[in-house]
Amino acid sequence: CMGSSFPTGKYLISYENMPPFLMGGWRFMAAGLFMLLIPILTRGVQAIIPTSEGSVAKGLLLTAVVGALQTTGTMGFLNLALESVTSSMSSIILFTNPLWLAVLAHYLLHDKLNKRKIISLIIGVAGVIVCLGLESVKGGTGLFYAFLGSICWAICTVVSKRFVFDKDSWVFTGWQLFLGALFMLIIAWIRHEKYDIGDLQTWGWVWFIWLILPASVGSFGLWFSALRQGGATLASGFLFLVPLFSTIFSIFTLHDGLSIQLIIGGCLIVLSLFLLNREY
Repeated sequence: CMGSSFPTGKYLISYENMPPFLMGGWRFMAAGLFMLLIPILTRGVQAIIPTSEGSVAKGLLLTAVVGALQTTGTMGFLNLALESVTSSMSSIILFTNPLWLAVLAHYLLHDKLNKRKIISLIIGVAGVIVCLGLESVKGGTGLFYAFLGSICWAICTVVSKRFVFDKDSWVFTGWQLFLGALFMLIIAWIRHEKYDIGDLQTWGWVWFIWLILPASVGSFGLWFSALRQGGATLASGFLFLVPLFSTIFSIFTLHDGLSIQLIIGGCLIVLSLFLLNREY
C-alpha cells in the first residue's frame, strides 16, 4: 500500500499538475474523515474522542504532533521531492528512516547501538550515497526534501513509542491524518497553491481515490497498528520493502528506468536494514 503511493503521487503532481501541499491536504483530509466516521457509526462519538493518559488535551496534542511530523512533514516533503525526483529514488531516500531511527532510539528509547548496528548504519549511508551519486548530492533539492521527510518519520516513530494514546490505532491514525491535513492546507494557502479538482482526467481520479483509500487509510492504519504491537526498530525494519514495491509499480505505471547505480545502492540499503534487525 505504501509503495503504490509514490508512483500515484508522482503521476498526479507531474501529469495532472496538482500542487504538492494541496494534493496532500485533500488526500489526507478525506482519508482521516473516513477513518473517524467508521467508529462513529459503529460505536458512537465517544469512541473517537482523543485521549492520552485520560486527558483530552494530551490526546489532541499527541495526535497534532504526530500529524505534523508524519503527515505534514513526511508526506509534505515527499510531495515536494516528487516534483523533481523519480518515485523510485524518492522512496529509497524516504525509507532510510530506520537508519536514523536507530540513532534516535539509542538516545531516546534506550535501544542502544552496538557494533552490528553501527556497521549497518555505515552500509546504509554508503547505499544512499551510491543511489544519489556525487553529482546529485551537490545539487538535488528534491533529494534533500526526501531526506527531511525521512528524518520527520524517524522522529515521529520515537514520539509514537514514547507517549500512550488511549484509543486504538485506527482512531489514532484517523486523527493524525485529519490534523496533519489541516496543517498541509494551511501551508498550501500560505504558498498560494490553487487547483480546480474538476480538471482531473479519468486516470487522475482513479489514482487520487487510490491515494485516499489503500495508500492512506490502508498503509497508515496498518503501520500504526504494527508500531503499537511491535518494537519501533522491528516495525521500521519492514519498511525496506516499500522502495522495492515502489520501484516495481513505477516501472510498470510510469515506465521509470533502473540504473546500475540505483540497484547497487538499493541493495546496500536493504542489506543495512537486514543487519539492523537481524536479531528478530
